[in-house]
Amino acid sequence: MSLGGFLAKKNLLADRFATACMVLGVALGTATVNTVLALDVNTRRNEADSFITNPDIAPDFGTTVMLGPERSSGQPPVTEDVREETHEDYQVMRSAIRLGSLSAFLVGALIVFFSLAVVVERRRREVALLRSLGATSRQVALVFVREAVIVGVLGGVLGLLAAIPMTGIAAIAGITTTGRSRLVSIDFPWREMLAVSAVGGLTALFGVLPPARKILRMNVPDTLRPRFLEGERARAFGRSTSGVTLVVVPFLMLVYGLMRPLFREILPSLAFFLLESALVVIGLLALLLLVPDLTRVLGGALGRVFLRGPAAARLLSLARIRHQGHELAWSVGGVMLVFALLLSLHISTHALKGEVRRFAEIALADYAFVRSDGERLIPRDVVAAIPREIVVLPYSGRTPFPNPVSAVAAGDLRTFARATQRPELIEIAERFGPDSVILSTLMARRLGLGSGDRLSISSQTGARTLTVTAVTDAIGFVPMFNTYRNSKTYAIVEAAVYPVLAPFAQPIGAALVLADPRLAPGAPRDWGPVLRPLRKYHWVYPEAGRGYERVRLRETDRDFLIFDVILALTSVLAAVGIANQLVLAVHARRREIGLLRVLGMTADQIRKMLLLEGAFVGLLGGTLAVLLGVPLGFGSLAALKLVSAFEVEFELPIHYALLTIAGAVAVALMAALYPARQAASARSAESVHYE
Repeated sequence: MSLGGFLAKKNLLADRFATACMVLGVALGTATVNTVLALDVNTRRNEADSFITNPDIAPDFGTTVMLGPERSSGQPPVTEDVREETHEDYQVMRSAIRLGSLSAFLVGALIVFFSLAVVVERRRREVALLRSLGATSRQVALVFVREAVIVGVLGGVLGLLAAIPMTGIAAIAGITTTGRSRLVSIDFPWREMLAVSAVGGLTALFGVLPPARKILRMNVPDTLRPRFLEGERARAFGRSTSGVTLVVVPFLMLVYGLMRPLFREILPSLAFFLLESALVVIGLLALLLLVPDLTRVLGGALGRVFLRGPAAARLLSLARIRHQGHELAWSVGGVMLVFALLLSLHISTHALKGEVRRFAEIALADYAFVRSDGERLIPRDVVAAIPREIVVLPYSGRTPFPNPVSAVAAGDLRTFARATQRPELIEIAERFGPDSVILSTLMARRLGLGSGDRLSISSQTGARTLTVTAVTDAIGFVPMFNTYRNSKTYAIVEAAVYPVLAPFAQPIGAALVLADPRLAPGAPRDWGPVLRPLRKYHWVYPEAGRGYERVRLRETDRDFLIFDVILALTSVLAAVGIANQLVLAVHARRREIGLLRVLGMTADQIRKMLLLEGAFVGLLGGTLAVLLGVPLGFGSLAALKLVSAFEVEFELPIHYALLTIAGAVAVALMAALYPARQAASARSAESVHYE
């Protein structure tokens, strides 16, 4: 083994904790990206057979009725592309998951950059001594390059290997990148995963370039001067962020590699995610450029207000924050990035759940539904089992997607509307007739129509041109074996038009909507006693509207579960980064800590001082996460409104902000336990010996 290789191995073993943190940073960041990549590839493969789930297959209009929209003004309607309307939400979600996985990569890269910068700074006197003994600056720099290569190779290999069980566990848990299917088998895209692992390993090499450049420019006599002569010329480690922006290079490489196929599929729908990724990058740049100053300026104010504990530990922690807060900036920035993304994600989830609840109040809350599997009618004995006081509205089956239309008798609709006691429904039902069509909000959006416009419906059995009498979700919705968005896209025609639908849809009676005229609108209703006797056949599905709402809310949580998993892994990396920073700080401050012990501080006080620093990192990082996460969530929802059909509204529950800060503090405190214990166990005599 060469001398350079021997020194590289010796240095890595001497800093075992920092080495382990760097390897873990590369490995976990790479494994997260590889896991998401494998899940996405298998999700696409699993959903490749149908145009409803595969955007590469053209919609099949040969198995449904044809629709011809006409504006009353005579102008051509501005219609939406069926393929984009069908797939944009799910393609956007796939893009978001891929981009979200990069948060773990970014935090892992920050750990590597910070650790290498600190390790090189700690060894500058050792490096100067080697230079004075005849080693060239290039030879010494290559020692640290070898260390980075070892870290990168180990991290990349471990990230590749760890992605295999992580992907399997995610598949078993039902996690995919669209939420529409389950994976029963997994094929790994080895070429792409090897490329991601190589880029992850390259992060370590980028991380060593700035400190290696410092070594090449090192002034040996100044470095070997006794420390007490350095004075203000000494530069604390971590003060400069010079060169750290190189992390953007591998980050952008991964963005391009992961997003390239999706750019080719649905470029317009990526606006939301490009906006979010741009905001994340801006947040990262703010982290690199502003957080060190914010740590010093805001840190002292926050520390005086919130930090509590023994007077000595508290005063020393505040002094360190005010004068050397830049050393904590890396950890503060990592916590800020992770919890800002987490807060933004839950703001978006809360808004989507709010959309489900608002739709439920309009179309679901007061009703119950009975539907068949689509191939058979609901048996007569099931209909006969419904209590007489319940008003039943029978619908035909829907024609197949992408042009779903169902029929209902006008008289039945008027009776049902009166039973709901809703004036707006009664008014719509009174205007509904053989020449009318009612469009759901999403169907009207797709066709570019409004009230008063016309819609022609045709099939091999005939054609009809109808007038749009209403655009509403309050009539016509029936839970279907389909995605939520597709279930909300439909048109309702009168029973006289059913012959046009007959080649593609079951007769009237294929689905039932139940209402109780004895209850006021919005009043709670226990549908259990009514629906239980209807469960006689396995192809008949009775369901309360509130039950379907709860299912949709659970599905929303499940759809976003993969984001929570990604951010949980990123939180682990943030905790590793905090622990690593504090351990390195303990090594750098061992003389200071030893002197404090000599002056009378107990091991318990030293431990509490480190825990207070950890609490400060969490407190400031969590506070900055709220300041970044709220506008990030607002921007995400604004973009989501532009590219999707969901009417989402921004709302920030105050407990979201409080939980963000509390979670950041908890993660930071847990990460500080080991460094605090290590600092408390330091030997004062060894720490203050003459250097």
